[in-house]
Amino acid sequence: LAGVDLSGKDLAGTNLARVDLSDKDLTGTVLTGADLTDTNLTGFDFSGRDLTGTILRGADFTDKDLTGTLLAGADLTDTNLTGVDLSGRDLTGTILTGADLSGKDLSNAILINANLENATLENAKLLDANLDSANLTNANLRNALLVDANLSNAILTGADLSNAVLTGAILTGADLENAVLTNAILNCIGHSVCI
Repeated sequence: LAGVDLSGKDLAGTNLARVDLSDKDLTGTVLTGADLTDTNLTGFDFSGRDLTGTILRGADFTDKDLTGTLLAGADLTDTNLTGVDLSGRDLTGTILTGADLSGKDLSNAILINANLENATLENAKLLDANLDSANLTNANLRNALLVDANLSNAILTGADLSNAVLTGAILTGADLENAVLTNAILNCIGHSVCI
C-alpha cells in the first residue's frame, strides 16, 4: 500500500491483516468490521474511533487513549491492554479470550455476551459490571471484586473465584460447575451457592 492515501476511505470489512499501516494517515477512515490481525498500527489514534466488530488480534494498545472508542463485538484476542482504561466501557460481545486483565478496573463495564474464556482477571475490579451471559470458562478471578455485578446466565465453568468478593452479585442461571470458590465471599443473589 505504499503511496496509497487511505484517509477518509471506507474500509469496513476489509482484510488488512499483517499490513504495515504505521505511516498511513487514517483520519476519517472507516474500519468497522475490518480484519486488523497483527497489523502495525503504530501512531494510530484510536480515540473516538468506531471499531465495532473489528478484528484486532495481537494489537498493542499499551497506554492508548480509547476515550470514545467503540469496541462492541471487537475481537481483542491476544491484545496488550496495559494502561488502558476500560471502566464503564461497552464491550458487549467483545472477544477477550485469554486476555490479561489483571488488576484492571472494569467497574460499570458492559460485558454482555463477552467471551472471557481463560482470561486473567485476578485482582480486577468489576463493581456493577454487567456480565450477563458472558463466557468466563476457566477464567482466573482470584481476589476479583464483583460487588453488585450482574453474572446472570454467565458461564463460570472451571473459573477460579478464590477470595473473590461477590457481595450483591446476581448469579441467577449462572453455571458454576467445577468453579473454585475457596474463601470467596458469597453474599450473592439467585444461586444455590449464595449465602
